Amino acid sequence: MKTRRSLGQYGIVCVWALLGPIAITAPLKALDVSDIKSCDQYMLPKEVINGKEVGQEACRMIETTDFEFQGRNYRRMDIGVTGTIPGYTLKSDTLRDAIFFNAYPEFVFPPTRGKLPVHHGIGRYEMAKGTAMAVLYPANRSEWNGKMFVTLHGGGRAFSRGTLKVWNKNLNPEEPLQGISKYERLMLEKGYAVAKTWRSTPYPRGGDIIVTLDDGTVLRERNIMEHPPLITGFVKLAGNILEERLGQKPRRVYWYGHSGGARIGRMVNYKAGMNVDKDGNRIIHGIIVDDSAAGLYLPVLMKDGKDILFTTEEERQRFVPMIEIGHMLYVNESPADRPSVWEFEFTNFLANKRLNAKLLREKGLWNKFRYYEIAGISHSGGEYLREGKDGDIEILDMSRLMDGFIDLLDNWVEKGIAPPPTKSDWRELGDADQDRIVENASIQMPEVACPLGVYHIFPLSRGSGGQGTTGFVSFSGEGMEPEDGRGSAAAGPGTQNVVHNYVDMNRNGYRDFVETVTEAWQRVGLLKNDETFDRERYVACADKAVADLQAEKFITSGTVNFYREQARTMPLPAK
Repeated sequence: MKTRRSLGQYGIVCVWALLGPIAITAPLKALDVSDIKSCDQYMLPKEVINGKEVGQEACRMIETTDFEFQGRNYRRMDIGVTGTIPGYTLKSDTLRDAIFFNAYPEFVFPPTRGKLPVHHGIGRYEMAKGTAMAVLYPANRSEWNGKMFVTLHGGGRAFSRGTLKVWNKNLNPEEPLQGISKYERLMLEKGYAVAKTWRSTPYPRGGDIIVTLDDGTVLRERNIMEHPPLITGFVKLAGNILEERLGQKPRRVYWYGHSGGARIGRMVNYKAGMNVDKDGNRIIHGIIVDDSAAGLYLPVLMKDGKDILFTTEEERQRFVPMIEIGHMLYVNESPADRPSVWEFEFTNFLANKRLNAKLLREKGLWNKFRYYEIAGISHSGGEYLREGKDGDIEILDMSRLMDGFIDLLDNWVEKGIAPPPTKSDWRELGDADQDRIVENASIQMPEVACPLGVYHIFPLSRGSGGQGTTGFVSFSGEGMEPEDGRGSAAAGPGTQNVVHNYVDMNRNGYRDFVETVTEAWQRVGLLKNDETFDRERYVACADKAVADLQAEKFITSGTVNFYREQARTMPLPAK
């Protein structure tokens, strides 16, 4: 019997292996039209709305032969779906948020949007324009844990922009795990089935959804980023297929979403009716919200000047366990041309993420919600990058923490074992006993807790658009603190002064010389003023950081072993 190893045990080697070619039990042939089969028999029954049938209309599928991953055989089904869904939008062609064809206009459209009326209609999505999912599962029923993760990408995807593919073009038959993230591979390795979804999510223009309003008006270029019923419909469809393939439907379904996929993950809990089927059964049993887009939407529902959301115990009971992850370097601001926001929200993304946690605490949901800030990382978690690197982009490998988050959520749902308390550098959240000391500060991976340099936003290669990625500058002790991707600019019209946008490595507010590791460690208190950086001190620091994370089960034993070995063998910078 083969022993299953966790992702962390492979460390950097595993990351390369996961994103490169994988072992195939039999060569997978090139697929053609003859491989496409109907999956109409698995679709959900339609419903009648305003005299019109609405729902899934056509389903097509390609299925691979068995392939091997981490000592197990798996299969992949690529599924395209065409159909219609009810929802709401605005008639405006200029208002930025009018692009959202959504299931909860009371959260999406602030009353300050210009008093435009909200219109109900039917939206049409098409497999030919990228509405699709890939379902991956263990080929052997005994190796399936009976549960499934549904995963959602964020904004910026559209067939019209070339960032969504026709449904049957997502699969590379020679590498059936190509395009499957490190997080999703972790889920597979742990025994889950995975339903990876694709949908039209561009912003602020260029959606692929055509909406016909109840008054007959046809609106084009809408998106369905804010539409959980589309995804829960996919969950039911995938469950019907797995029941035939593996003998049962998933007994638990967990939601993982990043950015825009995280934002609607919140709404599965916040909007009444989003998480029940027609028989009144719960569809999603637990949620991982990974850096919710703009830090929204907040758990506030205004009516007649009062917030009426989660005011009763019955409402709070429908809330399923939710772990939210906040990336601390993603401190973006809403666009200047975005419509006026609700009076209770902020333009700053990190501020909204923190406010969301505070509001849930005040509404009595602290026992079902955890918020974990991660230091040193911007919006991307490197889940599609080998070693988290791409040129000068160097992102902390969030998969080492996601390994723990997946288990924490499952144990919370299945066994009632509550995760560690919320972690935040904001004293409002991180000061557990109100003694003005932040006992539960943000999570620091060893790379941040024992820094050999500084992770920063705006890598040079991404310029001013690089706030969502991270770069890295080492404590070399050489030269000036470097400029970031925004570069230099004149301080104002007619002036000779130049403003340098630089990486403030020592956090003193002005540009000066790069420190050595010894100087940096003395500054942050990791060394005394008469001590010098060396291997022994680095190992001691890394071991402590790893032990702290392991004690609260944020990382697994495999990741612990990886970090301990790395600390003892990796090249270290000069003192």
